[in-house]
Amino acid sequence: MQKIFSEFPPNTAADWKNQLMKDLKGDAYETLIWQNDNGFEVQAFYTAEDLKQTYEPAFTHANWDVCVQGKSFDSKELNKQLLGDLQRGANSISVHCAKHNLSTVLNGIQLNYIQTTFFVNENNVVELKTYLEKNYALNGLNCSLFPEKLENKTDLENWGKTLDLFEDFKNIKTLSFDALGFHNLNCLAYYEVALIFSGLIEQLDFFAAKKNVASFKPVIKTGVSSDFFIQIAKLRAIRRLWSILKKEYNCTAELHLIIETGLTNKSISDSYNNLLRTTVEAMAAVAGGCDELIVTEFDTLFASNNTLSERMAINQQLILKEESYLDKMADIACGSYYIESMTDALASKALDTFKRFEKEGGYFKCIEKDIFSTEITAQAKKRSDLINTKKQISIGINTYRNEKEQVDIPASALEELKHLAINNPVLNFELEHFFK
Repeated sequence: MQKIFSEFPPNTAADWKNQLMKDLKGDAYETLIWQNDNGFEVQAFYTAEDLKQTYEPAFTHANWDVCVQGKSFDSKELNKQLLGDLQRGANSISVHCAKHNLSTVLNGIQLNYIQTTFFVNENNVVELKTYLEKNYALNGLNCSLFPEKLENKTDLENWGKTLDLFEDFKNIKTLSFDALGFHNLNCLAYYEVALIFSGLIEQLDFFAAKKNVASFKPVIKTGVSSDFFIQIAKLRAIRRLWSILKKEYNCTAELHLIIETGLTNKSISDSYNNLLRTTVEAMAAVAGGCDELIVTEFDTLFASNNTLSERMAINQQLILKEESYLDKMADIACGSYYIESMTDALASKALDTFKRFEKEGGYFKCIEKDIFSTEITAQAKKRSDLINTKKQISIGINTYRNEKEQVDIPASALEELKHLAINNPVLNFELEHFFK
């Protein structure tokens, strides 16, 4: 065996480059280097020489929870959906408390056996706590709580009252930040990471003056798109930056990541392609270390068969677990020359961007000055231009389109889709070219 390896002596980066120059036969080496839309160069190849340090795994868990959230606005119907999804293999649910009667939605669901996420406000958080205390031992629950709105100091003060209610319960995570909305506005990966930590630090600084934040349990929700390796690197960068932040604030808890497949690349024509897109995104979420994963239905923009699409969204994850065995290995990207380099690049640019936010006065001041909305709109516009000019390919939309496909959209639904298309360049292209 030793002899076999001795026949393949190690090559340096210079050796690889020299070989590439020969293979290019006169073409410039620089033609193999491309500019990622996050603003840094992607090299033609990576070697151990590109690694800046010896890397430890960004996370150590292998498995993740299959999360569902249901779409019905009727509490009884949502309860039926959630129970059915749990029987079909899901083991985590997400509920917006303001939209439903909690007793009805949670009837028959045993929260002590699953992960649960609740979005709450100051008007329903007491109702939630009363319901949980009445039916469960709270230290036996694994819950994540998110504020429905966190846009200014008043919202933060209201969120502090929620923390006061639940701070004695060890498994309820309340240091939370929901970045999914920013993700679905089509912001760039590094920008998304910077936003997350700007929001978290705003909370930590506020609460550190009033209580011991060392025991705070952090949870982040965000999205993934189909830029596979960048999305893996993004989630790993989030964990890497949290490891720095937890030392700064003497926090002890590990980060809990809830990931949802995003909306910015989903189509309404040739919609079964969305199954492939969400599968790629789900794999990126798992490789990036998600703790919970929500796969959006392939017809989420324009539902045509709820029963089929809801079942498929769960089965996609079950196949990744039961048939692909992705739940058997932790941080499979650790040590990868390419992905570690992308993780470093994203984390570094996110940190620089976060510092710029801090100079503007922090997360809430940036919201007040419309900095986030202005800059994300510009980022989304560039992505839309790439789709329109076919410099970025969307299968079945701007390339390899099925000309025979017919999609009938009622006028009322078309108006709603036009609103969604503002931040979805794929949908925008469809509406401009196929559904005028």
